[in-house]
Amino acid sequence: MPNRDLIDLEALSLLFPHRVALAADLVDLGLTGATVNRRCLPGGPWQRLLPGVLLLDRTAPTRWQLIQAALRYAGEGAVVTGSDALTLHGLRPMLPHGRVHVLVPSRRFVRSSASVLVERTLSPPRPVLRHGLLTAPLARAAVDAARRITSRAVVSTVFAEVVFHKGVRLDELNTELVVGTRRGAALCQEVLHDMGGRIRSGVASLARDLVLRAGLPPPRWNAPVDDAMGNPLGAVTGTWDDMRLAWDVHAFDFDPDPDSYPTALKRGSRLAATGLLVLHTPATRLRSDPQGVIAELIATFDQARTRVCPSA
Repeated sequence: MPNRDLIDLEALSLLFPHRVALAADLVDLGLTGATVNRRCLPGGPWQRLLPGVLLLDRTAPTRWQLIQAALRYAGEGAVVTGSDALTLHGLRPMLPHGRVHVLVPSRRFVRSSASVLVERTLSPPRPVLRHGLLTAPLARAAVDAARRITSRAVVSTVFAEVVFHKGVRLDELNTELVVGTRRGAALCQEVLHDMGGRIRSGVASLARDLVLRAGLPPPRWNAPVDDAMGNPLGAVTGTWDDMRLAWDVHAFDFDPDPDSYPTALKRGSRLAATGLLVLHTPATRLRSDPQGVIAELIATFDQARTRVCPSA
């Protein structure tokens, strides 16, 4: 057994992330239960945050310390999710701080408390480390936060932040909704589909503007195409049929349907097999690099014209 006389109680907090420790861990290190209890009395150097969880400091706990305390309280496999996880991922605070929301595997039984919401899940996420805290991935954190929001406007704000500022795809959010609990899922899915529709409409408008700025004749917009066997491949952004040229703007990053991503990837190779010259453009480039897209449109159009009319 460790020699209790050799334990530096003032330096002990340095052993524990965020100065948060389980009382049981302190006893394992050699402290007596009486010593632990005495140091948590009013005026003592430590304080109790949750049953069996101590802050080895007397100052008011920070939010990070409260999260660490919730994780220690929830035990093995626990990860923080919801609004606190969004903040840990670097998003601006959008929701008032309430209970710390943690996920635990469904096999474990841990009671929620006044300051901790413990949710058992059949699909525990693989955590990432943020500020030394086990945190749900961004898509899962956003969905877990949104499922408990009843305001459509606030759900839209949360999803817009993670999609437009952090690069999360709509189909990733939808997948988290499908595999998770059904609580709050209907409103979230409505918001995702509305976002997808608005984004696709915006992409179409940007595409038309860039063709006009490039000085090219307008294509046949939203044109359906078939593969060599006559099977439909869906619609591409536009085709110049006399040039055998197609422009396919990939907006699947903003499509809430999880099946759209692999379908779009398969379509790229099948389009080429039809004999079309295909220009592929990620939707995000229409806004981030319009001059580059215009240059590619002109160059590809000239290539298609030379291919159709070699003497031109």
